Amino acid sequence: MNKLKSLFLFMMLLAGFTACSDSDENLQVTLSAREVKFDANGGNAKFTVQANGEWNITTDGQTWYSVTPLSGNGSAEVTVTAEAFEAAAGRSALLTIHCGNSTATLAVTQTYLVNPDDPANQSFTIRAKGGDQEILLPESDGYEVSIPADAQWVSVKEKKDDSVILSFTVNGSAEYRNADVIVNKTDGSKLATLKIKQSWRNIEPGELLIEEIFCTGNIITSTGKPDKVYGDQYFRLTNNTDETLFIDGTIIAESYMNTSSTATFNETYNPDIRPESAPVQALYVIPGDGSQYPLEAHQSVIIANNAQNHKATNPNSFDLSKADFEWYNESTVASMQDIDNPDVPNLDIWEANTVSIWILFNTGVRGYLIAQLPSSVSKEQFMTDEAYIWSATKTWSNAAGREFSTTVKNIHVIPNDWVLDGVVLGTKEDYKLPPFDSSIDAGYTYCSLNSSDTNRYGKGVRRKSAEGKLVDTNNSTNDFEAYTTVSMAQ
Repeated sequence: MNKLKSLFLFMMLLAGFTACSDSDENLQVTLSAREVKFDANGGNAKFTVQANGEWNITTDGQTWYSVTPLSGNGSAEVTVTAEAFEAAAGRSALLTIHCGNSTATLAVTQTYLVNPDDPANQSFTIRAKGGDQEILLPESDGYEVSIPADAQWVSVKEKKDDSVILSFTVNGSAEYRNADVIVNKTDGSKLATLKIKQSWRNIEPGELLIEEIFCTGNIITSTGKPDKVYGDQYFRLTNNTDETLFIDGTIIAESYMNTSSTATFNETYNPDIRPESAPVQALYVIPGDGSQYPLEAHQSVIIANNAQNHKATNPNSFDLSKADFEWYNESTVASMQDIDNPDVPNLDIWEANTVSIWILFNTGVRGYLIAQLPSSVSKEQFMTDEAYIWSATKTWSNAAGREFSTTVKNIHVIPNDWVLDGVVLGTKEDYKLPPFDSSIDAGYTYCSLNSSDTNRYGKGVRRKSAEGKLVDTNNSTNDFEAYTTVSMAQ
C-alpha cells in the first residue's frame, strides 16, 4: 500500500497504547488500527475502539476531518471523515482516545496524491510555469528513473520508497512539449511509464470562463435613464476547474466588429482573419507577475467599470465597491471623468480605444474574449509585431442594396489558440455578424431584443451550470441564459 511517512506521527504511534496507571489499573483501551489513511479525494475510514469502560476521543483541533462518535462505552466502531484535499503537500492529525487514565493514539494521514488507476502507465499535463509534481509508483524494492536526453526540462528532485518527485522548468516556447519518462526496477525490468506533456500556457481553454456580462446599466428612477458612464457594468470570470488558477496576465478584449448593425448588411472582409485570429479593440489586462492573483477552484472575480457602491445613488443598481478589479481610464474629456477606487486593483490598459472611458456597448453588440499570451511573447512584441496587426478591405451594403467599401487598418488580433473563452453578444432581432471564429463561439447570446429595447436595462447574460460546473460547449446560444437578471442584483 502507498504510504505517507511522518517521523512525528511514527514516534507518537510507537506509544500506540499506554497501560492503565496504578491508580486505575482496571480500565484499558486498545484500537483496531494505529493509522487511518486517505488519498486526495478524502472520504470515510473506520476503526474500532475496544475498552472496558467509558471512553472519549480528543482531536488536535484541525478542521479538515471529523470523528463520529467522540465518546462511548465498551467496544464501538468509529468513523473518520476527511475532506477532499488540493494542496501541494500531505497533512496529518492525531486522535487521542481516553479511558480512565489509559490512552491510545491514532494517526490520521492524507496525501494529496490520488492513487492512479494504472500506476504502471500514467499521463500528466504540466502547466507552462513548471514546478514539482509527486507521482505515485507501483510497489517495488527500488527503482531508477530514465529521462530522455532531449527532455532536459525534466529532472528528478527526490526519490521516495513509493513515489518520485519530478521537477519541470518553465516552458518558454509557444508549443506543447512531451517526454516519456521510464521508471525501471533495480533488475532492469520496467516498473512504470510516465507520459509527460507540458503546456505552453498556465491556463487551458475552458478552465477560466466568462460567467456573466452586464452591460445594459440600471435605470435611475429620478431621470428614467442609466448613469451616463454606465459605472455598474461588470464581468464575472470563474475558475471552472478543481484546482487553483493564477489569473495574472489575463487579457479581456472587445471585438472590433459590431454584431448587430441595423445599417450594414452583407459585411465581408478581405482578407478575413477570423479563421486564425480574433480582431479586437479595448485590450485590458489583469495585472500581476504570474503568482499574485490566485483564483480558487470554482470561485469567481468581479471586474467592474467603477468599483463603487452604486446603490448609494441608485437603489436599482449594485454595490460593486468590493469588486476584485476595475478598469480606470484617465479621461481627457472634461464631461466624462472616471472614478478610481484606490482599494481595488486597476486593470492594465494595453489599448484603450477611447479618449474618455471604456464603456461596454449597452445594447450588447460586441463579442468579448479572455486570453493569455504565451510566455515566449512579451506585451511589447504583441503590441508592435506585424504578426498581430491586421488590415483589410471591408465591403458591405445598406438597406437599399447600395454597396460600399473601405479599408480598416492596424487592428490588433489575438490568435485563436491563445483564447481561453469567448462570448458573442448581439441583439436578438438584429444579429448579423459573428465577430470571432466558430471555434471561439459558434452562437451568440443577448441582453437586448433590439437597439430600441428600453426593457433591456438591468438585464444581462449568465452562463448555465450543470452538475456543479459551468456549461461550456463553445456555443453561447446553448451555454447562456439570455436577457436575464444578473447575480449582483440578487
